[in-house]
Amino acid sequence: MIVQYFFSFDDGLDLNYDVHVNRRFSIHADYSAAPEWTKLTNNQCKNCPLDKKVYSHCPAALDLDKVIQDLQKISALTKVNVRVLTAEREYVKRVTLEEGVRGLMGLIMATSACPVFCDLKPNARTHLPFANREESILRLASVYLMKQYFVWREGGTPDWELKGLIKEHAELQLVNHAFWQRVMAAFNSDSNSKALLSFFTVSASISTSLDSQLAKMKNVFFTSVE
Repeated sequence: MIVQYFFSFDDGLDLNYDVHVNRRFSIHADYSAAPEWTKLTNNQCKNCPLDKKVYSHCPAALDLDKVIQDLQKISALTKVNVRVLTAEREYVKRVTLEEGVRGLMGLIMATSACPVFCDLKPNARTHLPFANREESILRLASVYLMKQYFVWREGGTPDWELKGLIKEHAELQLVNHAFWQRVMAAFNSDSNSKALLSFFTVSASISTSLDSQLAKMKNVFFTSVE
């Protein structure tokens, strides 16, 4: 499965990215030419489960390097026409670079070989570009609850209270913070910093205020009768 992102700027610049959702990561590949900022020990996340004796570089950083290199000198407020192609449909929207890159970065990180991000891979299979906060929260909760349904079907103990979802995103917050520091230490990039911060905000909302976020959606399912 491939998701394609096309960025068309008003000055004629075109940038295209193909994200293979089910791509594999090889620890045996030659990463000697990879940039310094992608090394695993460079601002390594506190909760990173990867062994530096096995992994020389951060899988998520390696996957994101081209995007960050391409966009580091472009303002986050630059208007750009973004076209996203999936196997089922096409999305087109004129947005700021920050909004367009946010979805691309989120997709790349969710499908990377980072063990902390692996829980987001089911969401990547139904990638929704330009999603607002309500859509993001709804999709995350829905996919998590579907997973709990299968846990229940297999005789396990399901987590209907979403406690695991909050824990997952608390872990993601640690990764987000370290990754932001990693990028900012290597690049003086307005578009990258704002796109990353925008993407990370969703995880922060879930880990700190999931109940209030979901409460705002209650009226979608229950309408009071007057």
